[in-house]
Amino acid sequence: MNLPLATRFRETPRMRITRRGADGEDLLVVLGWGNKPTHEHVAWLLTRLLDAGYRVHAVTLPTNGWNFEAQYVAPLDEYLTDHDVDLALSHSTGGLVAERLADRHALRNVFLSPWWGVRTDGLVDRAILAAFERLPTAKRLYAPDLDAAAIGDLKSTAEAATGPGGLSPAFLATVREAQSRLGPFDDGDAVFYSPEDRVVDPAAIEARTPPENRRSYDGGHEFFASSGRADVLDDVLAALDAGPDAV
Repeated sequence: MNLPLATRFRETPRMRITRRGADGEDLLVVLGWGNKPTHEHVAWLLTRLLDAGYRVHAVTLPTNGWNFEAQYVAPLDEYLTDHDVDLALSHSTGGLVAERLADRHALRNVFLSPWWGVRTDGLVDRAILAAFERLPTAKRLYAPDLDAAAIGDLKSTAEAATGPGGLSPAFLATVREAQSRLGPFDDGDAVFYSPEDRVVDPAAIEARTPPENRRSYDGGHEFFASSGRADVLDDVLAALDAGPDAV
């Protein structure tokens, strides 16, 4: 999306990568929109990955970019070129980024609730969405009306309220464009998702992922903020270790 200069530089998209662990297999962990390593349930997940013996490269994504290739894919493309990492765990928006990285790196992916489609309910919502994403602005104009339970029943209302503060038309447009260019699914990858997800479109996940490569769970958008997370984690670790056949 081409934006007026005054709007384009309203925010600077920033990506942060933090490394944890002194040894073990390197694991790229691409977090979802608004997730940070310091968030309670994200920290729970990262700690379990460290306990499992991984050296974690945790990626905090920009929440209001307008050029998916330049601001989301290219920085991690460069990072993977400079680091010996061939395994990725990604969540939500991170799953859209990680899928694109696999086009240019020998990267095996385990996806958690990947944002491969925008959930809409009815023709009116789709029409509003199409009009919204055509607005030439990076100003955050829309705050999704989701309660904490949609994220996970362990998610506190207080933490949910500290999110990015809304979606901009420019961000949504660049995400939708990236979703439209998803390549063929890699049979070596695994996907974990909730069929009842109210944040991303589970139908888009099911349409792209063969049944033998996906594992559903009962819970919210973040399995790691849901009550049954310990059981799901066991399968996530198995998929990281040996691929989808281990689930």
